Amino acid sequence: MSLIKTFHKWLSLLVGLQLLVWLGTGLYFNVMDHDKASGNQNRQRVESPAVDLQRLIEPKTVIREYDTTVSMSLITLLSHPYYLLIHEKGLYRHFKNSYSLVDAVTGKPFVITKTIATVIALESYKGTATVAATVKLTGPSDDFPKEQNSLWQVNIDDDLNTSVYVDAGSGRLIGHSNDDKRFVDFIFMLHFMDYASEGSFNNVQVIVFAIFTLFFAFTGLIWTVELGFNGQYRPALLLGRKLAKTKKVKVFDKHSKSIGQLAMASHENLLDSLLNHDIALPSTCGGGGTCGRCKIVVDSAVKMTSADRSQLTEQELQAGYRLACQHNSDELEQLTLVDVTEAETHELELISSEFISPYIKQLRFKSVSGERVEFRAGAFMRFFIPAAKGSSIPAYLPVELLHHWQDVIHMEYEHLACSRNYSLANGDGQTDELVFTVKIQTSPNERVKPGIGSSYICNLAPGETIEAVGPFEEFYARPSSSKPMVLVGAGSGMAPLKALIEEQLIKNTSSRELYFYFGARSQLDLIYSEHFQQLSDSYPNFHYLPVLSRPGQDWNGATGYVQDHLGEELATELEKALDKTEFYLCGPAAMMESTIELLKSHSIADNAIAFDKFE
Repeated sequence: MSLIKTFHKWLSLLVGLQLLVWLGTGLYFNVMDHDKASGNQNRQRVESPAVDLQRLIEPKTVIREYDTTVSMSLITLLSHPYYLLIHEKGLYRHFKNSYSLVDAVTGKPFVITKTIATVIALESYKGTATVAATVKLTGPSDDFPKEQNSLWQVNIDDDLNTSVYVDAGSGRLIGHSNDDKRFVDFIFMLHFMDYASEGSFNNVQVIVFAIFTLFFAFTGLIWTVELGFNGQYRPALLLGRKLAKTKKVKVFDKHSKSIGQLAMASHENLLDSLLNHDIALPSTCGGGGTCGRCKIVVDSAVKMTSADRSQLTEQELQAGYRLACQHNSDELEQLTLVDVTEAETHELELISSEFISPYIKQLRFKSVSGERVEFRAGAFMRFFIPAAKGSSIPAYLPVELLHHWQDVIHMEYEHLACSRNYSLANGDGQTDELVFTVKIQTSPNERVKPGIGSSYICNLAPGETIEAVGPFEEFYARPSSSKPMVLVGAGSGMAPLKALIEEQLIKNTSSRELYFYFGARSQLDLIYSEHFQQLSDSYPNFHYLPVLSRPGQDWNGATGYVQDHLGEELATELEKALDKTEFYLCGPAAMMESTIELLKSHSIADNAIAFDKFE
């Protein structure tokens, strides 16, 4: 025991020091000047002139000269058009790539020389400083350690010691760096323990530190148990916890008019408790505390959760605003509603349930009342998930999908009642069915339950019923607009985008141009592919553009991440019409954030970007 205590104390010193480093660097990230941290103080946007396509030689003529070409695109360097031929393509641009450049007018090969790289760099630099040196780097640079391709480093003689980096193969501007950015990179290195400058937080130092922290926790647990056996303290008895109970809460509408006293269960959050009384607060995250829409007003003494602080302003917090999904009836005596969404509760009967990919099901419902449920494409419904026993493995799993689920943790569990939002996937207006595509969320480990809502609803058998409220219409195509639509999605974020496409093409017979970029891992995850191919054949204004991140050998389409492929398209085919285009996004958070950042980098206005939060 003495050895364990000694080990624990020394580990506490190591862990404590690193926590102080994280605290200090994290504090710096909150107070630093983010504009300076980017290294772009002296960077300016380079405008590409319009290309006279009549002057260009035929791409086929160029491709015939290069047998190993994977893809080819038209780019502009220094106001002149070139064909960029990719012979070896990495998953990301900073991965190893092999390029050739050909003058699009003369057909002659073009090489990024020292002089050309210097001119490209100065074109992106705003200022009058001179070039100190231009150096070719064959390995990763200190400023951009992830870059695996050869670079030209153009050093500018200014107060910030600016360096501009140009890809030696493609002429692409990698970025700017200066002393301000280098200092921030040093702080990042400390924060992520990236002492080998790998440009990644997934390094040996972090792994070793995680192992030490695990031992620190384990030795602390042993010490805690030893103290308990020695009578130093008595563990709190779980049997002494308060059992869940029901409490009446006074509810007022937004005009301070009393709605009455409503009975609410202490184990339910207020969002779900109000829904049980047919009071639907707006919410797109299904109670996850990330959309910030289910606002209520309570006594300002009610504790603030981290979600409250994140989603509400300081003025709102002091005025008693809280998120209903983050609190329950035990915390308050009364509440005032801020905004209530008009919606009806429907009893839905499951008509069919089928897998359309290894982890995504298509569910078809109809209203038990027989009345048609009207909705606008892009709408969602909030399903009431009752308290029940659940299983992490679907009850009706087809034989051909068994091998996809063999490594999924099998878990039997119980869950309380809750509610979950799912988007409608049909928008053609030709049926009274309600169609949903739902991804079954698996568990990452034995301590975490799988997706309660998705597991429950996907385990329903045809003929079974479930209650849902809605539809809620918060994500939809602009009415009467004829502008081109670019839709970007991934995974089960397909649902509202599929509905929008069907509404435009089938229901409205719209002639506006539609471009649908859909990202998936493999061909198996490319849901509704045949349906969209048929739409593409039937409607010349619809363009279906699937992108796979882990394609099979027989895949001839686009590869990588869908937002990266969209970025390439924005720089070529779609560039001329960007100011007249509407963008509709739905998918995983990382994809959404990356796509929105991409669009804003192309000066797309906020009111031209609509997105459905995918929680």
